[in-house]
Amino acid sequence: MEFLDASGTRYQLTEAVEAPAPAKKTPLWPWVLGGLVVAGGLVWMASSSSSRKANPVNPGLKALIEKARDPTTSFHHLKSLQEHAEVDVRRAVLDNPNLCPTNEDGKLTTGLLWNLAQEFPEEVAAHPLFILHALIEPDEEILGVVIEVVGRTADVGLIETLLRSWGPDHWSVRQFVAQNPNTPVDVLRTLGNEETESEWNVREAVASNPTTPPDILRLLGNEVTESVGEVRATVAANPHTPPDTLRILGNPKTESEWEVRAAVASNPNTPPELLRILGKESSSMSGSIRESVGRNPNTPEDVLRILGNRKTEHLWCVHEAVAQNTSTPHDVFRYMISPEQSFDFNVRYAVATNTNAPQDLLRTLIDPSIESNPYIRASAAVNLKNRGG
Repeated sequence: MEFLDASGTRYQLTEAVEAPAPAKKTPLWPWVLGGLVVAGGLVWMASSSSSRKANPVNPGLKALIEKARDPTTSFHHLKSLQEHAEVDVRRAVLDNPNLCPTNEDGKLTTGLLWNLAQEFPEEVAAHPLFILHALIEPDEEILGVVIEVVGRTADVGLIETLLRSWGPDHWSVRQFVAQNPNTPVDVLRTLGNEETESEWNVREAVASNPTTPPDILRLLGNEVTESVGEVRATVAANPHTPPDTLRILGNPKTESEWEVRAAVASNPNTPPELLRILGKESSSMSGSIRESVGRNPNTPEDVLRILGNRKTEHLWCVHEAVAQNTSTPHDVFRYMISPEQSFDFNVRYAVATNTNAPQDLLRTLIDPSIESNPYIRASAAVNLKNRGG
């Protein structure tokens, strides 16, 4: 079998006859660039040719890339190079033979590879180290890397392979598979069913996945078929959840937990008529629900007027949410900054920073005779300047 590393260097995997083990083995590097090493009966052979053409770089950057690939570079220095601002320098760390050295206990040190997998999942997935320790001879020390790769890769075959080999014993692997938008629907269907997946964290990941089909979201959003409120709340917050499911999740008669109804109230695709109902919530913790309604850009104007009025809504956090909403009518903004209403700092500041606040109102807020707080005046001035006023 042949593989390419991040620089395009070609590797060939061949069987090797392993000599009888001595009483005490000296730790070996899992692979060596430009050479070979026996590791678990396998020989990694690196060819001197590369199929990837080098990009023209300035001498300073080229030196850093060479340093990242240099076997004599200290592990501490590799850590700093992995955090370098230049992507080519970070990627070049993948070509260093000291990428995953063994510690005193003979275990792999995988922190660098774990970090690189978050940025270069496909390159790490094709890396000899990953293939050896994740697919051929699974090593628990590389679990964190497996999680990052399986949660980001676009390779459907690799997702399914890692799920089969690592998923049964590690719910975290199943969780990252569940949140990957490239995961096949049939896999999401299995991971999103309480009858076939016992870990609610995994089902919650399915509920958050933007590619999860409506029928699975309906299943996860029903208190009868999904017992964990956190999962239903995630369905309620998913902008792809069907309106009929949102209506079930937003109704106190069919959804008992207020956190779920609050998530419905925050969903930008919640129908206006449902937001109207949620804006009248008076149950325990209903303030959080009304706050979400006040912040939702889909909320009808008449509901925003009620929630932004001190006579009809007593909680300042709801007033602030309305003041932050770019869909709030201009007359509500004017009401909120009127001296006779004496709204607190948070509400007036929200009006001053709202990109839909009338420009003449912002000019009023700049006037120290009307607005005494210098921070609010300065924020209004910045908002007005950014809008060309």
